[in-house]
Amino acid sequence: MTNTTQLIETICKLIEASQVPIPITLMNHEVEEAAAIIGGVVERCGGKGIDLMQVSLDPELAAELGLSDGNVVEHGARPTIRCEPGLGRQVRFERC
Repeated sequence: MTNTTQLIETICKLIEASQVPIPITLMNHEVEEAAAIIGGVVERCGGKGIDLMQVSLDPELAAELGLSDGNVVEHGARPTIRCEPGLGRQVRFERC
């Protein structure tokens, strides 16, 4: 099983390689780990010059993480949180 750092790096590589947002499922991750992964991806992408415009989450997951629609993530390029019903445990990172 990969650790959180490896997972963050892999997700960043996927984001960098694709022009369209790819949903990432955080099915087996506790809330704290999901928050660390999302924050880590935003920060790592910012460090690599991959500017993220928004991070889309299901409203239930966003609430578990203490986020709401329109919040700005204080990492990287400061993407906006977008709540999208039906995503479940999927997260989409959208580039600028």
